[in-house]
Amino acid sequence: MKKRSIILAFVILVALFQGVFAQVKQCNSANNFCLTSTVPSTMKADDVATFEMTAPSTIGWIAMGIGDSMIGSYMVIAWPTTTNSVAISQRIAYRYSVPEVTDQQSDITLLPSSGVQDGVFTVKFTRPLVVVNSTITSTTSDFVWALHSTDRPSDDPYTTTITRHNDLGHMTLTGTISNYDKYIIAHGLLMFFTWGIVIPGSIFIIRFTRNIIPAQFVPLHWGIMSFLAVPLIIIGLILAIAAGVKFNSNNTHHVLGVIIFICFFLQLALGWIHHHLYDPARKHFAWWTKLHWWFGRILTLGTFYQISLGLALYNVGSPLVTAYYIWVIIIILSYLSLSIYLWRKRKTELDLHGSSTILYTGVRKEDPEQIESLMPPYAT
Repeated sequence: MKKRSIILAFVILVALFQGVFAQVKQCNSANNFCLTSTVPSTMKADDVATFEMTAPSTIGWIAMGIGDSMIGSYMVIAWPTTTNSVAISQRIAYRYSVPEVTDQQSDITLLPSSGVQDGVFTVKFTRPLVVVNSTITSTTSDFVWALHSTDRPSDDPYTTTITRHNDLGHMTLTGTISNYDKYIIAHGLLMFFTWGIVIPGSIFIIRFTRNIIPAQFVPLHWGIMSFLAVPLIIIGLILAIAAGVKFNSNNTHHVLGVIIFICFFLQLALGWIHHHLYDPARKHFAWWTKLHWWFGRILTLGTFYQISLGLALYNVGSPLVTAYYIWVIIIILSYLSLSIYLWRKRKTELDLHGSSTILYTGVRKEDPEQIESLMPPYAT
C-alpha cells in the first residue's frame, strides 16, 4: 500500500508539472519598437534564449537589458550599418555613460534573419540562459530598453561614441512556466519539506519525546527516516534529473548534493547498527552510537547550507531566502532551547532527589541502575 501511494504521488506530481513555455512579445507603440523573448521548454542551464528586437529602419540604435535597470545589467545594443547589416555588441553600464563592451561577446549569436528589410530593422539573436553575472529564468523576466530614434553610431560595433538615448522604458515578459522550472520548483519544495521539516521533526522526536511516548519514539524515528524521508529524497533526485540537470563538478550545489545523498544512507546504516547492537545493560555509550548522533547533526546542518545554495542558484529573491533563514534559526534555537531545558531539569531533579525521570540520553526508565554511570561528573 505504501509503495502504491508513493508511485501515485509521483505520477500526480509529474502530471502537474507538464507544460510548454510560450513566446511572449511586447511593443512600444510610440517608437514602433518591439521586443520578443522565447525561452526553451526544457530550461537546461546550457540552453539558449532567443530574442528579437524590431524598429523602423530609420532608427538610430536600439538596446535591451536583462534586469530592472540599465545600471549593472547585461544589455545588447544594435543598429543598422551603412550596408544594411547589423552592428551588435553585448555591454554593461556601470554608470550613466556609454555602456562598456564586455569581453564575453561570444555569448551572443546573431541569427541570419537579422538586418533591414521592407523598412524594418530586425535584430534576432540567441544568448545562453546562464552567463557570467547574468541568469535568465522563465517565470517573470524584467527587461529594460532604450533607443535613439535618429542618431546612429559608426559601423564599428565596439564604438564608444553613442548618442544618449532619447527614449527608454521597462518591460516584464511573463509566460507560462517551463518544464524545467516546474521540475526544479518541485525538486526544491520537496527537498525543503524533507530536509527542513520531515528530518528535523524526526530528530526532535528521538531526542525529546522519550518520556512522552516511550514505546513509540524509536519506531516513529526510524519509520519516518526509512519510509518517508528515503522515498522523498529519491523522488527529489528524480525530479532534478527530469528537469535535465546534469552533474557539474564545478557546481557546489551539485557536488554537495551527491555527498549528502551518500552520507544520508551511511547515517541510516549507523542508525541500524546503533539499534541492532543496543545493549540495555551497557555502562557507556558505544562509539557508533555517538557517531550516529554527531554525524546526523552535522549532516542536517550541511543540508541547511545545501538548500541555501539551491535558492541562490535558482535566484528566488531575497524575501524567500530571508524566510528560509528565519525557519532554520527557529529550528536550531528550538533544538538548543529544549536540550538546555531538559538538561537543567534533570540536573535539578538529581540534585534534589538523587534521581530523575528526564532520561533523554538513551537510558530506559526500567534501568535505573544505569543512571549513575551515565550521569555527567557534576551530578555524581
